[in-house]
This record gives sequence, structure tokens and C-alpha cells, in this order.
Amino acid sequence: MSGAPWPLWFARHQVPGEPGYVVVGVASDDFADGMVVELPPPARRPTGWVAEGHVAAAGQVPHRVLIADALAPGAPLLWYVVLPAPDTVAEVDLVAFSTADRAEGDVLGAAAFRALGLEWSNQVGAMRWDTRTGLVRQVYVAPAVRRRGVASKLAVAAACVTYGRGWPPLQVDNMRTDLGEAWITGRRDGWRVQIPERTLSAPPMTPPEEAAGVPERNLLPDPE
Repeated sequence: MSGAPWPLWFARHQVPGEPGYVVVGVASDDFADGMVVELPPPARRPTGWVAEGHVAAAGQVPHRVLIADALAPGAPLLWYVVLPAPDTVAEVDLVAFSTADRAEGDVLGAAAFRALGLEWSNQVGAMRWDTRTGLVRQVYVAPAVRRRGVASKLAVAAACVTYGRGWPPLQVDNMRTDLGEAWITGRRDGWRVQIPERTLSAPPMTPPEEAAGVPERNLLPDPE
């Protein structure tokens, strides 16, 4: 299997009287995959939109990313922190939280996160990828909130961060966990990746010693 379910193109428009611009990721075949279409004001969300990123200036991380409800119905509120991954040269982490400390879709840096006084252990999900290649290294969702659309929101938010910074588009390789494989093969949201067939299996993100009390449905894919 290769290729995305359908193209993801971007509609971009300026906000009158404000610096920066808004970019809307749209999952449809109206334009080619990755194409950027400049739209005149007023700001709007074309049919098929999946995410809206607010970017202060070209080359910067969006300071807010809103995800369409239709992408992940019933998903919890998420806000995000972007920071360099530890012990790496070019990898970055997008960490998701689901507390009332920030509004839905807010995107913070490490310093702004530290000012909140929260612990990293409060995260509900995270995605790590290589900014040189776009290769996704890791996707994690806390067991208690799996099957609720967190990974879908994370993936599209990461695509907006990648777009804002001008990094290569996200992609995955041939190694995945069983849950990761089930999630990818079930996507129909236009996440712009090239998806090779899985030939290598990664161990579960939740080791057995941490799985006590977690519903089996949150640890294993549905039976075929």
C-alpha cells in the first residue's frame, strides 16, 4: 500500500489588520497534493477542511491549530507543545495535553509550557518526527484515551507544524506496532504521507507491566 487516501492541499489567506496568515488543510482532489492556494479575504474553510493553522510569520510554528470535528468525532480537547526531541540532532516532538490550562488548539514552546507548572507526565499523546526527512519516528497515545481520535488530531496538527516551518511532509516507514498499523490502515483523513507496507513489527508502546487495569480494546486492535 502506498500513497495517501486523497490529496491534502492548503488554502492560505491573510487576516486583515493582523500579522501572519491562516492556512487551512483541505482533504479533497480539487487541487494537487501539497499545493498552496492563495485565497482572498474573508477567511473561510473550504469544503473538506481538516485543520486550520494560525501562523504569525513564514517559517514559524503555528500558534494555534484547530482540527475539524468531522476528523475525530468525540475527541477530547487538545493543546500542544513543540520542542526538540532529547538526544537527537533534527527530531522534534509534538506533545498533546488535555487540560483546562490552555484553549483548544493552542501551540506552545517549551518555555511557555514550563510557566504553566504542569508535569510532562500529564501528556495524553505525542508524535516525534525527523525534520530533515519528515519520517515519523514515534506516535504515542496514553492508554486511557486511546480510541478517541487523539492520534488523528496529533497527526494533522503535526502536518500543520511541518507546513508552517517549511519542513518536508510527514511520512512513515515499514515498521509499526499492531495498534499503529490498525490506525494507519483505517485513516481516511487525507494525512499527507506515503505509506509503505509494514514489514517490521515494533513492540507495543505500553509494556505489560503498565497495562494493568487498561481495557483490552485500548491495547489491542479489533479482531478482523
